[in-house]
Amino acid sequence: MTRPNNHEALSGVRKEGFGGIRFLSDEESSHYAVLAEEHLARVRPDINPEDLLPIRAVELDNDEMRLEYARHYRGIPFYRGPRLFIRMKSSGELSDLQTDWAPCRFETEPMEVAPALIQAPEDYSCIRSAYALDVSAVMPFYLFPPRLYDQNGKRVLQDEKLGPWEWIDLRGGSSAKRSASAPIRSLQGRIPISDSRRPEPLDRDELRRARSAVLDYLLRSTKPRAYRWAFLAGRQRSSFRAASGGFAHVRVYRLVNGLPVLGACLDLYIERRSGKLAAVSDELHFRRLRPERFAETLYKPKLSENEAWEKLKGHIRVLPYYVRTGSRANGIEQASLVWIEESEFVCDASSGRLLHAEIVRL
Repeated sequence: MTRPNNHEALSGVRKEGFGGIRFLSDEESSHYAVLAEEHLARVRPDINPEDLLPIRAVELDNDEMRLEYARHYRGIPFYRGPRLFIRMKSSGELSDLQTDWAPCRFETEPMEVAPALIQAPEDYSCIRSAYALDVSAVMPFYLFPPRLYDQNGKRVLQDEKLGPWEWIDLRGGSSAKRSASAPIRSLQGRIPISDSRRPEPLDRDELRRARSAVLDYLLRSTKPRAYRWAFLAGRQRSSFRAASGGFAHVRVYRLVNGLPVLGACLDLYIERRSGKLAAVSDELHFRRLRPERFAETLYKPKLSENEAWEKLKGHIRVLPYYVRTGSRANGIEQASLVWIEESEFVCDASSGRLLHAEIVRL
C-alpha cells in the first residue's frame, strides 16, 4: 500500500491521517489485502486480482478497515476509474463492498515508450494561472494543464478550461428594472434532477434567453467590488450547456486580479423554453465565505509566467493510461490506450514554491 506522506496521483486523495483514521502499516495492509482478495473471489469473481492497484488502507474509528483500489492492466493504470472500496471488521469479516468495476475489452497492447510524435513543450505559453480554493484560500498558482494524446502520439484537441474569458459588464444595465440589492444565497429553487439521456444542444434563442436571465439576476444582486464576473467563452467548452429536464446550466466565474477563482463559481439553471430562472447555487456559500469579502484576502501574483515555467518544466511527464471509451461490443466496454502529458506540481505564483497538487483535470 502507499505511504501516508503524499498525494496519490491517480485518485487525488490526500494521504495524511485525519480525525479518527489511522493508516495501516505495511504488514497490516498485506494481511487485509489477502483477506480482501478472498472476499472478492467469493463476491466478485469477475475481478482479476492482478488488476487491483492499491491506493490506501486505513483503520476507521469504528474498528473497521477500509481498503481502496484503482484498476490497472499490465502495469498501466486506468485514468479516473474505476474504483473499488472494501470495508472489513478487524476480524476480517466483510462489511461492505462498493465499486463501478465492469468487464473491459482492451484495444491495444501496452507500449514501453511514448511515441516520438509527443514533443516536450518549449516555452511558458503552455502554462495557465488561477486561484484554486481547494488548494489554498489565498495563493494564486501557475499550472500546466494536462494534454491528451492517442495511442500513436497524435494530439487530441481539447478546449481550454481556464479561458478565454468574456467579461460581464454590468455598468450598462441602468435600463433594467432593479430591485433592492440582495445577497446571492447558496440555493434558490430546485436544481434539476440528472437524466442519463443526453439533452439537445442549446439553440441560438435558448442561449439568448439564458444569457438574459443570468445578466438580469446579476444586475439585481449586490454589485461586486473586489472581483469581476466572467463567462468561459471557448469554442467547444463554455459557460452555457444544455442540462437534463429542459434546463440550461450556466456557470459564471469570479475573476480576481484577472485570474479565475476555482471553487467560487455561481451556477444558474434556466428553463430553456421560457428563460425563467429556476435555481441558483453559489460555491462560496458551501465554503462559508462571504462573497463581498473573500477576494480581499487573495494574494497578487509576483512571479512572471517565464519564472514559473523555469520551475515547472522539469516536472512535466508523459505517461500511458487506459480510458474507457463508452463504446461497447456484446455488452463489454472498450478501453483504449492513451498518453497524458501532465505535471503533479503547481507553482505558487507568490513565492515560487512548487506544491504537489492537481487543479485542472482532463
